[in-house]
Amino acid sequence: MRVAFVTVGDTSRLTGGYLYHARVFAGLREVGIDVETFVASGASPVEQAALAPHFGFRLNPRDFDMLLVDALAWIVCAPWLDRWRALRPVVAMIHELPSVAASTGRNRRLEEPLLRADRLIAVSAHGRSVLRSRGVPTGRISVVSPGCDHLSALDAGAEAAVSDDVATRVLCVAQWISRKGILDLVRAWAAHERPGATLELVGETNAGTVYGASVHAAIANVGGASIAVSGPVDDATLGAAYAAADLFALPSRYEGYGIVYAEALAYGLPIIGCDVGPVPELVGREAALLVTPGDVGALSEALNLLLDNSAQRSRMSAAARQQALRLPRWQDTVTAFRRVLEEVLTLSHRPS
Repeated sequence: MRVAFVTVGDTSRLTGGYLYHARVFAGLREVGIDVETFVASGASPVEQAALAPHFGFRLNPRDFDMLLVDALAWIVCAPWLDRWRALRPVVAMIHELPSVAASTGRNRRLEEPLLRADRLIAVSAHGRSVLRSRGVPTGRISVVSPGCDHLSALDAGAEAAVSDDVATRVLCVAQWISRKGILDLVRAWAAHERPGATLELVGETNAGTVYGASVHAAIANVGGASIAVSGPVDDATLGAAYAAADLFALPSRYEGYGIVYAEALAYGLPIIGCDVGPVPELVGREAALLVTPGDVGALSEALNLLLDNSAQRSRMSAAARQQALRLPRWQDTVTAFRRVLEEVLTLSHRPS
């Protein structure tokens, strides 16, 4: 089987979506499925719109058995999707619909061709419900969630490092973009004295220039060295950060899935997050404290509660590891993804 995958942006970035693609496509290639990636343009709407009239000429659907289109490429692919579908089956990869992730209805019409794909792969039950609310029949939606063993915490049997020591480590892994709530987390951290505690921020700090500057300014106003900015790190360093942490905090206002929450669960970390989207289902109620998005006061109190109570952290840590055992492994993800592609190809009646 030959598959053309169309995406946008820098595929080497350490984000959940790009990680998902890399892991799944590596697994597909191991079983003989040839996946060729086409990076249509930069990720921004302006860059996509500029190349949308021309991109389709770079890709001949007849050279492939099917086309797999990343929802991130919604604008650059919009003029071509229906034409491609006339020749080959099209599968849409929906980590999140752009209009939902951005909390705006702008340009929703450009998503409509994507929603007409032969099959849409969502990464969570929440994602499936979003697609159904947009009129996509249930029979055209498949849910293939990410694995949680990327850093081998479960396979290695790693135990969470819950301690009675005064020093506690809070880990946050995310890009510095507004919907991740990093500024809220810094403000919540600064609302109280945190003697002996450290907040470590791992992830891209320059994804949103203006927002990143606001986060840096807020950190500069926090006394002492209680916030450490690590930036993007490799897998070994990230695994070590999870293993050394006492709890995980990410008050994201929206997630398509939230791979970092799953990784935190695999390391037995209690979680502080927001009660939105797929997060409650993913993390479970016993392993997490979930607050309303944007409620800095509630977020600060959740930090107080877990930083001051090692016994509760220990109980939540045990619940986190149990929750992680219920989640798929990456091999499960690859197998489920391959079955979807094979089913779509079997049901297709396009001429060769």
